[in-house]
Amino acid sequence: MVAALPAPHLITVRVRCPRHVLDEGDRLRNLDARDLAATERADAIVRGRGAGLRDDVRDSGFVRHQSRSERPWDRHALFRSPGLPAVTASAESSARAPYTPPNGLLPGRPKGGGRREAEAATHGGQGLADQRTAKRGTPGGSREECPGRQENGAEGSRESRPREGRYKANQPFTLLERASVRPTKGERVRYYLGVDWADQTHAVWVVDERGTKVAMRTVPHTAEGLSEWGRELDEWRAHGTELWAAIERPEGRVVDFLLDHGVVVYPVNPKALDRARDRFRQSAAKSDPFDARVLADFLRTDHARLRALRPSSEAAQELKLLTDDYQRQIRQQTRLVNQLTMTLKAYYPRALEVAELPTALARDFLQAYPTPAALTALTERQWQRWARAHRMHEARTQELWAVLQRPQLPVPAHVVRAKARLMQSLVAQLTLVVEVVGTYREAIEDFFAQIPAAQWIRTLPIGDHGITAPTLWARLGDAPGRWESFRHLQAQAGTVPVTIRSGKQQVVRFRFACDKSLRYVIDHVAFLSLRWSEWARAYYAGQRARGHSYHQALRALSAKWLKIIFVMWKRQVPYDEQYHLATMTRQQLRLRQKQIA
Repeated sequence: MVAALPAPHLITVRVRCPRHVLDEGDRLRNLDARDLAATERADAIVRGRGAGLRDDVRDSGFVRHQSRSERPWDRHALFRSPGLPAVTASAESSARAPYTPPNGLLPGRPKGGGRREAEAATHGGQGLADQRTAKRGTPGGSREECPGRQENGAEGSRESRPREGRYKANQPFTLLERASVRPTKGERVRYYLGVDWADQTHAVWVVDERGTKVAMRTVPHTAEGLSEWGRELDEWRAHGTELWAAIERPEGRVVDFLLDHGVVVYPVNPKALDRARDRFRQSAAKSDPFDARVLADFLRTDHARLRALRPSSEAAQELKLLTDDYQRQIRQQTRLVNQLTMTLKAYYPRALEVAELPTALARDFLQAYPTPAALTALTERQWQRWARAHRMHEARTQELWAVLQRPQLPVPAHVVRAKARLMQSLVAQLTLVVEVVGTYREAIEDFFAQIPAAQWIRTLPIGDHGITAPTLWARLGDAPGRWESFRHLQAQAGTVPVTIRSGKQQVVRFRFACDKSLRYVIDHVAFLSLRWSEWARAYYAGQRARGHSYHQALRALSAKWLKIIFVMWKRQVPYDEQYHLATMTRQQLRLRQKQIA
């Protein structure tokens, strides 16, 4: 029979934050030899009479509704007192009295005894674990002192959040706060800026070369906001920091602002940014600061795959703006012509046979005779007088008079009144737009004539076709090194197809992603060269003989022209038809010699 177990001396232990708690092995290593001996004796007793001991302790009335980790019989090795006496066998062990803890060890009264109490007093009330934690510099403290743990569903805890807000992807994006790289004397440091531009405010995220967050701010799109941001950029550059910025657009006021402050700008395709978001989160959650952070980190890791923006001269930029605005006015004119055509088809189709709507003759005719009834009341004498006033040829006058006398489809009067009013407003708008288009054309020609370095583009065999040459030169620009090779230029203009290979499969498709304005102007250059260039006509005929369509043959000719134009742009030399023919002949002879050999 085993002797009765003396009353165990329990030690009240503060429960630590889960991430700060030490494992049991570390706790056992803090015990001295006497503690280990007492622990081994207690283990032997528990192994022999574990069930009885638990029953006795339960009968004592000391057990409360506690968690399993707080019960003394589950973690007895840590809750034993070093003063545990030796155990001897006794016949009266089964008849012992229920255990009643002493008043000094009641729950809720953390009080040590003996050597531990003295050591705790000398260390400001800290136990062994607290002393060891303080020596190692590990964050310690009780559960209530842990800043990362809040009880009872406090604000910000997982218990207080809705279910959809407990996932990491739905929380605000955060970074580990690490010390950013600061430039020292003689050292070059680079900061990467991600700029998510908008109409009212711009989100800016800055990281260093290690990906550490340096700054994050929102810049208002005002003079004061941009000025304050500019002072910060200048201060960084004054300390020797190199600034690179990623933004989703290659032009605009923000881009000009960054270039003015010495920032290297990298335009990023919005599609590339959308793919880069998946690196950080797979959900659809996004925000402006998050996009700016993705841009900054994407530039930091993949800047070797991006091309820095190389701005052209102010003259080239102004000419590019003029040609772009001219194309917008042309599109507006086309839009109004289409609307006017549909309006006339609804009530007055005979007017469409007089002349082309953008011409002054057609607009004057619609203003003079706005309805079918006005045309019916027109006499031949009145028509001849009107035609002579507009300098119309006699044969054309008689031809149009015969056309106007044909019978017309009847239209209800209310439709005629409504559509006639709309027609007059469209004619007024079209007249203004046509005048603006003419003004832009003259301004572009006059401005381009003042750029002597760009006159080599006029030597192309395209005839005298207004703004075609200025538009092409404006799209090319004059920044050195902007075009890496003629293949780069061909891909940017969309004149070469895209090849997709996967295993044994190969697909060649049309290149949609390109500079649409550059593709339009080089396509027009290729079309005009069919009349003025001998080798261009021969090459186009060869493409059609191979079964290619009109547009395919024209794109192939455009690719050839871009190869020539790239050399002209790089060397700043004019085009020479005879020199090019001699070069083609020389290349063909060399090719034949290789085939024979």
